[in-house]
Amino acid sequence: MLIGVDSYTHEADLPAVARSLRLMAEALTAEGTGVMAPGELVVLPDPAGSGPGTVDPLEAVRALRDAREQVDGLLVVYFAGHGVVKADGKDLHLLFSPSRVIADPHRPFVDALSWRDHVMAELRLARADWVVVILDCCFAGNARQDFHPEEQQNFALLMAAEQNVEIPPGDAATGTDFTVGLHRLLTGRTWASKPATFTRLVGEIRGVMAPLKAVHDHRWIPGERRHGDDVLLALPGRRHGREPEPSESPGTAPGAETENEAEAGNEAETGNEAETGPVQPPPADGTTPRQRPTSRRYRTLCAGLALACLAGAGVLLSLFGGGPDRGCAPPLELRVLVDPDIRPTVQKAADTYLDRSTGDCRAVGISVYTGDSTDVVDALQAAPLWQSPPASCPPSGDCLLPQRDLGAQPDVWIPAATVTSLRVLAEQSVAARTVAKLDSLGSVAYTPMVLAVPADAGRKPGPADRPAPLADLVARVRDGGADGPEPYQVLRPDPEGGDGALLSTTALYGTDDRRPGDVEAALTDDRLPPQPTARDLMCGLADGSRNALEDRAAVLIPEQTMALFNLPSASGESGTVGRPACASDVLEHRAAHYPTDVPVLDLPFFRVTWAGADRDATARGQAVRDFYDWLAKDPEAGEVFVRDGFRTGPSGKPSLPSTSSPLTAKANEGAVSLLLPPSNPPTSASEVTEALRDYRQALGPGRVLYLLDDSTSMEDNRVWSGPGRAKDLVARSTAPIGPEDTFGVWGLSPRSAANHTELVPFGSAGPDLGRARAAVGRAPAVNRNARVLDGLRDGLSELRSGSEGPVPRLLVLVTDDEDSADLQGEDVLALVETATEGAPVRVVTVALRGGGCAPEQLNQRLAEATGGRCLDASDDLATELTAEVAKTGTGDAR
Repeated sequence: MLIGVDSYTHEADLPAVARSLRLMAEALTAEGTGVMAPGELVVLPDPAGSGPGTVDPLEAVRALRDAREQVDGLLVVYFAGHGVVKADGKDLHLLFSPSRVIADPHRPFVDALSWRDHVMAELRLARADWVVVILDCCFAGNARQDFHPEEQQNFALLMAAEQNVEIPPGDAATGTDFTVGLHRLLTGRTWASKPATFTRLVGEIRGVMAPLKAVHDHRWIPGERRHGDDVLLALPGRRHGREPEPSESPGTAPGAETENEAEAGNEAETGNEAETGPVQPPPADGTTPRQRPTSRRYRTLCAGLALACLAGAGVLLSLFGGGPDRGCAPPLELRVLVDPDIRPTVQKAADTYLDRSTGDCRAVGISVYTGDSTDVVDALQAAPLWQSPPASCPPSGDCLLPQRDLGAQPDVWIPAATVTSLRVLAEQSVAARTVAKLDSLGSVAYTPMVLAVPADAGRKPGPADRPAPLADLVARVRDGGADGPEPYQVLRPDPEGGDGALLSTTALYGTDDRRPGDVEAALTDDRLPPQPTARDLMCGLADGSRNALEDRAAVLIPEQTMALFNLPSASGESGTVGRPACASDVLEHRAAHYPTDVPVLDLPFFRVTWAGADRDATARGQAVRDFYDWLAKDPEAGEVFVRDGFRTGPSGKPSLPSTSSPLTAKANEGAVSLLLPPSNPPTSASEVTEALRDYRQALGPGRVLYLLDDSTSMEDNRVWSGPGRAKDLVARSTAPIGPEDTFGVWGLSPRSAANHTELVPFGSAGPDLGRARAAVGRAPAVNRNARVLDGLRDGLSELRSGSEGPVPRLLVLVTDDEDSADLQGEDVLALVETATEGAPVRVVTVALRGGGCAPEQLNQRLAEATGGRCLDASDDLATELTAEVAKTGTGDAR
């Protein structure tokens, strides 16, 4: 159902919408890539009509209801036109030709359709197997507030921009920018293109829109929400064209069918007599009989907002169905979830797998994605949340939303270490085991964790290089040698990010006479904030701004990462392997010291089977098995891992590295042990879980200071009082702050000469935050400019005073940016330097108006420099801010 409203009685016309309506219809029906025939579209206004394109809302409602009742395959709904919201940013309304806005604060929109009460309410009841909605209008992102599909419904929503963002009207000759981008992506697929699944399309359209700006110079980032399974929206183009068959009518486009041929052909290809009935032979007179429409292909309705429906005969992700000959059937999409440290290599392997010559049509596509290892474990332990996420998060912000935090339900999971799967199984609920079943197929590659210490290339290993418990290795390099060299600073990636860092942390905490707090103090350096992966850690050392640290940094990373960074830069010849692009040629060479109490990372391959996913279970299971067999047994796959520094071999038995491995390169001569040293018995799941808990509590109570812009512009801009606005965000986000944390709230618009007002004095939070929240709620806006720069400087100083060591520190700035938008570049640069020079302080900025998180702006610069975040209207501010505070406060430490 395609709806495009370009003519309005009471609002400005949108002539570009008429062009967009034609583009979307073309995108869905294009030869070779389209998933529909032209006759399967219902377009409003009727393209055969004359005059302006007027659309009545009642006509759209009737079309929606017909679609709800009649479509049982895939229903796609597209709307282009005006979108408006109420003063509080809620209740998105889609405007039609007679729509008008009146002064009634309760019902300000007349002859319009509420996304919540009309569109979403109808589509929640749709019989369709898949519902996809595309909104190309101002405030499209606000539809996310009322996106509540039924529990078992497959529903995807693509929004032209973020929440509270207006978009330009487009050009009448070319169309609206968002739809133009979609058209290009959907019609430009080639044989080599990856399938245009909804999930992939989201990433691609965001890339297309990134160079453009929305209204008020806001960054243009399309929004999305998805519940349930992914869906295919365009086919890969054919590898080769074909000549028309003799049976095709003259002038028929290759791959096209007449109406009668489509009916008969589709029923014949499905091979499902129970659903379609047997195919009747043609009459003796040679005419083609008219068959009864099949429930999958013909019970469709497509209408114009542009509402486009497709009942899915072979265009759903269950793939291998029938449908008209469009060159190739859509490939089945495998979702592969991996540990962050191994993603680059697994991605290379997946690309190689897909590039094999397997005939004219690709059978599968592969999406490789990642997330923090601890998030993956939590998600699989609570697997039902992947299929049925909670409707809302608790006040603490500690809300597990796997689809938001990780992505779609995986078909394959490849952690870095087997013990990670044991952690899942040890605490997985009965319900979770019923929903997600893990089947281990074996390991695909290996690499040990090492302590990589600066050393001369080509040196001979000495006694100090002998394998030992990790705590002993760390003590050796921190204590220095007998000749008194400067001790090394030991660094490690974030243990919550990858399996390797967490296993190393477990080994360090396991020493009887070492306390987690002491260990963390030794692994912290103010010059480099914690990094999520081993590669990020090495890139942080190699960026040229930390040469003094880089020269004396011993790093806990996988052996393969060290081996790659030891290589010289690639020569530019095809196939040459060199150090990662982020590393300069002056990066220090390192040698591996092997711990005996950290398990080798063995990259186990798990098939994940989901309850209720029966439609293509056999084909999907075989595709998973084929991918594993290729990874584990095919020499081409092994070479991908070998060239990235991994070891391969029979399951459980890594072999000696081959001559093509970076481990045997001249640059790594004397830096690695070609024969893996023995290690102690594997670490248990309970030990790792206990170490993770100790890590989260190791640094003790946190220090959290809010800087609240309380100038009158906040009130004028309607972001000061009320649900989801400045004071409410501050009050709600304090939930994770524990009684031992230090906490305060400063107003940045003081009536005196001071730089701030203490709304909540900085001190111990105590057992009850109620008084502090009440004080914030009572705070009035002040008729003065906010002193943002001065407040930030004072806040950084306050957080660093009176407490030494690696204490968690968080500075939260909540502002509308009106008093900081014109800051000079030198002021911003000086403040960023101040934020990074002393003890680490994470800065989280909350920009309540559009553009506050734009690149090079103060908010984004501070967040990037300190390892914090910049949150704006595109984020779920209450939830995301609370989650950021939870990283510092101890109220919810697990």
